Amino acid sequence: TVSEQFGDEAVTWNALLEEHDQLRQQQTAEKTLEKLVGHGGTDLSGACDALSQGLLLIDDHLIVRYANGAAAVFLGVEREQITGMVLTNAVEDEQLVDALQAAAGDQRQRATIEIEKEQDSGRGVFRFTIRPVRREDGLAAMVMIEDITQLRVADEARNQFVAQATHELRTPLTNIRLYLESLLEEESPDAEFQTNALNVINQESMRLERIVGDMLNVAEIEAGSLKLDMDDVHLDVIFSDLERDYQAQAEEKGIVLAFNLPPKLPAVHADRDKLVMAMHNLLGNALKYTENGGRVSVNVEVDEATGRLLFEVHDDGIGISPEDQSHVFEKFYRAKDRRISSITGTGLGLALAREVIRLHGGDIAVESELNRGSTFTLSLPAKAA
Repeated sequence: TVSEQFGDEAVTWNALLEEHDQLRQQQTAEKTLEKLVGHGGTDLSGACDALSQGLLLIDDHLIVRYANGAAAVFLGVEREQITGMVLTNAVEDEQLVDALQAAAGDQRQRATIEIEKEQDSGRGVFRFTIRPVRREDGLAAMVMIEDITQLRVADEARNQFVAQATHELRTPLTNIRLYLESLLEEESPDAEFQTNALNVINQESMRLERIVGDMLNVAEIEAGSLKLDMDDVHLDVIFSDLERDYQAQAEEKGIVLAFNLPPKLPAVHADRDKLVMAMHNLLGNALKYTENGGRVSVNVEVDEATGRLLFEVHDDGIGISPEDQSHVFEKFYRAKDRRISSITGTGLGLALAREVIRLHGGDIAVESELNRGSTFTLSLPAKAA
């Protein structure tokens, strides 16, 4: 360029030089895109469009020179409109804008930014990974966009599970310690107190065993290594044990616990321990979510038409909303009802129970209505006793 003090010719000359420089930059960008698309070889543009991650190439003015389909979707911009636009027009996060400018400018800094963005399906979390590229290609930086919403949901669920599981473990351990201390401090405890303390310790130790067993079973299911120890199981003793185990809990809340059993119970081919675990989950939940003075009924019958045993647990408790009913069998899920916020639980019981019963060739279904109670029905193939 020359000094503009030489007159209009100098101004015109400088303008021509600037236009020439812009054309040169545009040609360089076009050549880069041609390399990306490819001629007569692998269609890299098509391959980039197949990526689930968004891919952007920007120049030093933060103008988008290339964008794959996923990037356009994540940014909420039409594919035809995104190429050639300034990227900061599509993003509003100040931290992300600063990172883009730092990568495309002289600092050439790498960055990874996570931002929350409103979507049609709700709020999403996106990770922007920004890396400088060679300026010889007319570009300044590459931006990768990933939707990590589910990853963050899983992290939150796992953290919630750890907190809830810790609380669940602490409660029975505390009760066991308190009753043991009371027994040790009493010089000559009366028989009634001693019997009551030992019953509580026994119940709490079984509760601990079930919690730890649930955790181990979930780990086995996740690893695909859960195995069933199948044998013929006679149900008389199982139902007798269930009634004995939960009678004290029902009496403590003033709940009427009724078992309606047929005169003759069939046998089932099952893993006894895992079947008992599933039944414990259904009955334990019914008592847990039924208010004081309510009623819980256990009805057992054989459907002659299908040859299946039906184990039905009905309560007149708080019920489950239609929205929550579609999620109650998901791991770590807890209903959004405010009334259960003070009730401890890991969110594993129903998920584990259904998974185990399905491995037996059966299933668990739920019918419920808010404030009118719930009915969980466990069905299993039965055989002649």
